Amino acid sequence: MKRTRIVLASVCIGLAALAVQGAAIAQSEPYKVFDTRPVITEGPYLSALSDTSVSVMWMTDAPSHAKVRLSDGDSAREIEPQVDGLVPVGQRHVVTITGLDPGKRYSYEASATRVVKLKPYWPDKGLSTASAAAAFTTFSPQQDKVSFSVVTDTHEDTARIGRLMKLVDWASADALLHLGDAFHWIDSEEQLWAKWLRPTVAAMGPGKPLLFARGNHELRGAFARQLAGYVPTPEGSYHYGRAMGPVHLLVLDTAEDKPDETNVYAQLNRTVPYREGELAWLRAHAASNSHFSSAPFRVVAMHQGDWGWLPDNGAAWTALANQAGVDLVLAGHDHAFSYQAPGKGHAYHRLVLGQDQLARVDATERTLTVKVVTDKGTPVHTLTIASRR
Repeated sequence: MKRTRIVLASVCIGLAALAVQGAAIAQSEPYKVFDTRPVITEGPYLSALSDTSVSVMWMTDAPSHAKVRLSDGDSAREIEPQVDGLVPVGQRHVVTITGLDPGKRYSYEASATRVVKLKPYWPDKGLSTASAAAAFTTFSPQQDKVSFSVVTDTHEDTARIGRLMKLVDWASADALLHLGDAFHWIDSEEQLWAKWLRPTVAAMGPGKPLLFARGNHELRGAFARQLAGYVPTPEGSYHYGRAMGPVHLLVLDTAEDKPDETNVYAQLNRTVPYREGELAWLRAHAASNSHFSSAPFRVVAMHQGDWGWLPDNGAAWTALANQAGVDLVLAGHDHAFSYQAPGKGHAYHRLVLGQDQLARVDATERTLTVKVVTDKGTPVHTLTIASRR
């Protein structure tokens, strides 16, 4: 019994000592700051801009924590992310900004502060670095016109990307839309940058947004599960709607082009429930979104023009698109241009873009025009659609 009391007393003394130590830690000198600062190695660039939000993404050469300084000309604020109460520390940085005003011009700077060592107390810090100031304008449901350029199936061909990006009229483009299959498959972060994002971001610059519809090849490879962190969306999903003045754009994910049980996937795909959830979202969005119901044009952007592999061959999706009054489906996947007018089971125009082609979409309240050219600028097809509303 006496021995038990001695042990308990020792435990109490130990706990008291720890409490005193913790208090001393809390009241002691500040953390150390070393003369070292990170270098921004990639970006920043804008992903999935909407009328009220955007995700900003960039990379640094050393672990850092990050924030964005945003100004609308009258006031400024800083947006710093947190995950479960902790500020993210790493080399890839994503800051999602919400609460923006539609159709408003903002300037921003992306900054990162070096974290030398993440110790439990007093982590060692470094200095900060910031990008040059850049500006963007949010989409607006009320803007009277919109213009965006579309590419697809670039498949790691950086020369192809370069030729197509030179054809974009960046001064008038509101966004760049990529319809997927930027890769054969994704094995590493460096491949993701070298074979797609680096040349694309170099052409876009920090002020034009990238909109991305995932292709079937983006579901393949050791790094495929990390892709979303490099094309982030405020919604946190590969499908979303955008109110772009006369156009309501629906970006959809058509996932794989073969059934989940196909042996090459080794039972690691579950696209059937995933697509069921996406279809439910699309049905609810079409029924409840006010801009969708009033926009002169409703456009679907996706990788596979037949809605991807589905147990019903896409019948439910086609029926919903017909019922919802979709005007145009833009797709890729086939590596060759094709066009189908409304009819033959679908009430919308269906335009499939070839991999060495660029489409420019221009819309006003009365007309929507799609001009397709080759990577050498040779005209391929022009489609003009009059508003049904």
